Amino acid sequence: MSIYLKPDAVHIWNGVKVNQYFLTDHNPNKIALPLKRSGDVIGTTIHNTGRISVKKDTTPAEQYLRATVNGNMNSVRVHLYVDDVCAWLCLPLTYSSWHAGHTGRKDAHGSERGNAFTLSIECIMNGSGDEKDIKARDNAARIAAYLLDLYGGELYTHNYWENIRNGRRGSIDELNKLNDGYKNCPIYIRPKWDDFKALVKSYRSKYKSLYYVQVGAFKKEDNARAFLETVKKAYPSAFVKENGLYYVQVGAFSDLNNANTYLQFVKQD
Repeated sequence: MSIYLKPDAVHIWNGVKVNQYFLTDHNPNKIALPLKRSGDVIGTTIHNTGRISVKKDTTPAEQYLRATVNGNMNSVRVHLYVDDVCAWLCLPLTYSSWHAGHTGRKDAHGSERGNAFTLSIECIMNGSGDEKDIKARDNAARIAAYLLDLYGGELYTHNYWENIRNGRRGSIDELNKLNDGYKNCPIYIRPKWDDFKALVKSYRSKYKSLYYVQVGAFKKEDNARAFLETVKKAYPSAFVKENGLYYVQVGAFSDLNNANTYLQFVKQD
């Protein structure tokens, strides 16, 4: 009988069930793990990985995470695996991840930058265009929209980081879509990248108000600034907003539900 992973927490991000199971908390085989991110997030990187057959009481995303726990995913460590049913959150969003390169020449402005400063999503598909593929792609778009609302930045393909590392020059869109001659990733999403971007945008743009998570309110600006320095150690994008008092806030969300979900992360800290 197979033993499946049990999430430590369950979140709903833009309508997608996200099971939290951090490798930083569950590492029985002592696999190597990324460290906390050293700077602000610059965006979210999209990948594709192949759909696998699984038993009815689990999903491909859980199987990929379990393979990681067991040391069977080589050096790949992503933030999220996403399939047609749900997603599994493998690393805290405050951590970097290993996803944006391949063995070869290193470049501080190439794959290493992608690893260090972008959040990573592996969307599990098989390229058939069947119902499961469509749903997995939609779930990935919803989660990408959530992360972009949360952290801001740009939307990248794995190809972008390969092209940068290979010395290619161009706009983000051009390098997102340009075949790098090696990975061609996300293989099923990249051929219609503009459509995927539009889908992500559709999950970000239907709300007009922005919501913030407030972590402190002060009468004196100096006190707010001092507290901000503490908060930024865990939330680099935190800022001070003045409106009668000095408010220390983190995140910017177009969806109130996303703000409330993030609030639970902050409360845990």
